Amino acid sequence: MKKIGRILTVLVIILTLTATFALALRNGDRTDVVVSMTIGNPIMQVNGKSAEIDVGRGTGPVISSGRTLVPIRAIVEAFNGKVGWDNNSRTATLTLAGDTIKLTIGSKNAYLNGTRHTLDVVPVIINGRTMLPIRFVAEGFCLGVAWEGDTRRVTVVRNYLDQNEYDYLSKNVPAYSGKAYVNINGGKPMFKAYEIIRASFEYYSKLDHLGRCDVVMSSVSPSTQPTGARGSISEVKPSGWINAKYDSVPGGYLYNRCHLIGWQLTGENANNRNLITGTRYLNIDGMVGFENKIDDYIERTGNHVMYRVTPFFKGNNLVADGVLLEAYSVEDAGRGISFCVYCYNVQPGITIDYATGKSSGGGSSSSQVSTPSAPSTPATGGNVYRTPSGKKYHLSSTCGGKNSYEVTLQQALSAGLTPCSKCAA
Repeated sequence: MKKIGRILTVLVIILTLTATFALALRNGDRTDVVVSMTIGNPIMQVNGKSAEIDVGRGTGPVISSGRTLVPIRAIVEAFNGKVGWDNNSRTATLTLAGDTIKLTIGSKNAYLNGTRHTLDVVPVIINGRTMLPIRFVAEGFCLGVAWEGDTRRVTVVRNYLDQNEYDYLSKNVPAYSGKAYVNINGGKPMFKAYEIIRASFEYYSKLDHLGRCDVVMSSVSPSTQPTGARGSISEVKPSGWINAKYDSVPGGYLYNRCHLIGWQLTGENANNRNLITGTRYLNIDGMVGFENKIDDYIERTGNHVMYRVTPFFKGNNLVADGVLLEAYSVEDAGRGISFCVYCYNVQPGITIDYATGKSSGGGSSSSQVSTPSAPSTPATGGNVYRTPSGKKYHLSSTCGGKNSYEVTLQQALSAGLTPCSKCAA
């Protein structure tokens, strides 16, 4: 009996360590960090708390050749990265979350994970401190970076779904009961005060160890929106991409390559950090109405909207159960746009294996389709749908909302409308 007890104890320890290791793989360093700095000011804010950028020396960010240079050590270390310095070659080596950046004083050559890039401003030494271009460093590390010109303020952002947030969604999202979405947190977005940023930026988390998307976030404005036509995304295969065609699904195919932040808001198209395997129901009945609200508001006001989308994968599932959408209009303190909803990644009548992406039910089907055909664009003279103030045309009469009305494709094109990224592109 003692031997059995020892074996059980060992098994418990192994299972505990395995679970901890799996969580570490998923999480890594996944702390949310927002660092804000102002040109010429030696004080920075890290998650809303003030700290000296360069303790005791009074060094602050500067502008050189139109680019913001910062004393880099404090900023990288705020994200739990490391900074090394080779005095002989005058080269700084920055490491963060598995990525490495090397920059040399006086040289426009920069190396990201061994690949050479050309900077448009050279690193310099000021007040005995290495000053590096913050945008190149931030974007090289897959961080969001915002520049507010009137206040000369730069903000660097990282955001992930951490364990506490995962547990919150696990406990507070009710089971699907026939509605495409449900309010969470009383419909109030859960941004912290320092996460409300009055400057345009985009942030897309790095994929996790299973190749899954994580939190994406943007301060959406007219400057983030696309100006050209959307291209193909057929080369992207999100996690769990095992498509199938069903008679019961409008348009036939179960899955879309679902943009977390809609293309009409940031113009991000074939970005694998912004595309998940999502049902047509998630796209059309769940997300598109909220994206259109933001789009219409920005078009009407020119204001910024903080927008965060969190795909929720249970355990090691490759297909998300749903997505959490949070939005907050910045200039009017949420009076124009404010919501927090969870949209279900389901398709009525179809059973989805979220662990793999396989599916069944819904009448006749053709499974294991790796690349679905794009929705057909109507021939010139065919009919589409538009709204009075919208910039898109739709193939679905419900996609644009209750104000949609029918026009010919030629009329839509003549009015300068472009295809809706959800139903017509």
